[in-house]
Amino acid sequence: MPLNSLVHNPRNARRDLEGVEGLADTYETAGVLQPCLVIPVDTFRAAFPENADELPVTGCVVIGGNRRLAAARRAGLRTLPVHLNTKLTTREEILVAAAIENIAREELRPFEELATIEDLKAELGTYDAVAKKLGKTPGWVSQRRRLGNLQPELREALETRAPGMTIEIARDLGKIKGREEQLAAWKAEQKRAASRAADPTVAKQPKAKKAGKVPAQGGAGGGDSAPLDDAAKARREACLIAVAAGAGDLARISIIAAQAPVAPDEAVALAGQWLTETAEGSSALNLATLAGEEGTDRQLRAALALALAQCELHATRTSGTDSAHARAYADWLETHTDYQPTTTEPAPAA
Repeated sequence: MPLNSLVHNPRNARRDLEGVEGLADTYETAGVLQPCLVIPVDTFRAAFPENADELPVTGCVVIGGNRRLAAARRAGLRTLPVHLNTKLTTREEILVAAAIENIAREELRPFEELATIEDLKAELGTYDAVAKKLGKTPGWVSQRRRLGNLQPELREALETRAPGMTIEIARDLGKIKGREEQLAAWKAEQKRAASRAADPTVAKQPKAKKAGKVPAQGGAGGGDSAPLDDAAKARREACLIAVAAGAGDLARISIIAAQAPVAPDEAVALAGQWLTETAEGSSALNLATLAGEEGTDRQLRAALALALAQCELHATRTSGTDSAHARAYADWLETHTDYQPTTTEPAPAA
């Protein structure tokens, strides 16, 4: 089709079309190898009347290949190969087609992906429906939704690729609900990134979200080696996120922990594992060195880890039968992390 009969999709998730210059250079030498997906303008107008004023009366709207269209114009081409799809007629069909095209080609930035998911959710009603339409798992959608929880400073850090920030770290930070807790966790991650940059021999710490790092059912140091059930895995992942943030209502969790009778050695072992995985180090629990670290952030983080370990070991051993304690512990996790009780966890007694 002639380029002057093609227009960009006004609802395209990609706001900044990167790499157009390099793509234009290849078009000048090798031509356009991949056709664009287009639909008639009148079809798009009928589906999206709110965008009608942005479109010409005739021609086609590019649903997949907006960067190719921009590059073709830059290269001075007169025509562009297209695939004209007349079966896409509804808002849902058009949005899904554009999303699949962009996501399959990995052309979207993290927040553009998030915006695409939210647009689809507005049309489809649920995030599960979005996942199904895109051929993705609900977990894939959930991971990207976490970015919507990021504070403005962290959004900017991700968009500008600040040192120490990766998409994986951003998604983990997005699990943390409180602003101060989230910023504290990012500050800790920046310190670790600076240490790695200053000393390349420093090993990268394991990621908190890996299930393989979750202790056995009886807790580190316990005699029970049975595997964790899904409910315990979910709780312990939430605990690890909270310890990594180093913030959250310490007074409340300490009161809850004081009413969780567990073996002290087991609690110290489990707390030590969490502190090690979050790069703080289990030495923060050493009694002999506490006097020299009075009131430090490191000591507060150790106290948080120990209190959570006591609660978690008690919850694991009682399987939630101590309903008052289980309810208070779960409420703390839901308040300070993105923890949600699993379906395998028994409902608290009335």
